[in-house]
Amino acid sequence: MTPARTVGALGLTARRRRQRAVAIGLALLSGLVLFLFSLGAAYLVGVAQSASERERLVADLEAARAASREAVARAAAVEERFARLATQRQAAAPAEPVRRPELEPLLPLLEARLREGVPVDRLARAILALPREPVCDPESEVKSLPVAITPMRESGSRSFGGGRFTVAARGVAAKSPTGRTEAWFDPAQPVQLVIRLAGQEPRLASRVLPFEETLVLERREYRFAARAGERRGMLEVTLRVCDYP
Repeated sequence: MTPARTVGALGLTARRRRQRAVAIGLALLSGLVLFLFSLGAAYLVGVAQSASERERLVADLEAARAASREAVARAAAVEERFARLATQRQAAAPAEPVRRPELEPLLPLLEARLREGVPVDRLARAILALPREPVCDPESEVKSLPVAITPMRESGSRSFGGGRFTVAARGVAAKSPTGRTEAWFDPAQPVQLVIRLAGQEPRLASRVLPFEETLVLERREYRFAARAGERRGMLEVTLRVCDYP
């Protein structure tokens, strides 16, 4: 009787073990299914959130583009309005006088006199008092004088103004086609005019012919005009005396 009971107990134990194993397997399977279900649900939620975020970003991008287009349109409108107002203002403003080129050399002279303390009204009166044409003596002195080509000496000076002035000239020696130095001056090169007045330093004027040099003494203006003479190696000097100013 004892062995039968032992076999029955063993069979019951094995059956319980099988049941427990089945239960454990079912639990594991249920857990795996639940895990997979959770994983799938999380994936679906992520996909949904991604799609929602993408839609939001697309909407923000379109809104930004619309705002940018509106800003560009407003800027263009403002720029057009500014240009129109500037054109209207320019058309309404009085035109600025165009400064004549011959006035440019006078401006530094006027500024220098103002810095020296000469009143503006006095300068204005002096300008208004100037005659349109200078008042000059009816006769002019015209004399020919040789042009020295050696810088260390002068030759053939002439007197002007009743002996008040002595005038001489120096020049650059002319060259022949072969390069030989000639005995007369080259009228295409600068010529130096030396004007002497008793008791004063000589006045030197060196320019290309023709040119004019002016001296002012005792409210008289002495204008020396130099040009090449008709004879080779000669200079023609003309003195014209006018009132100053």
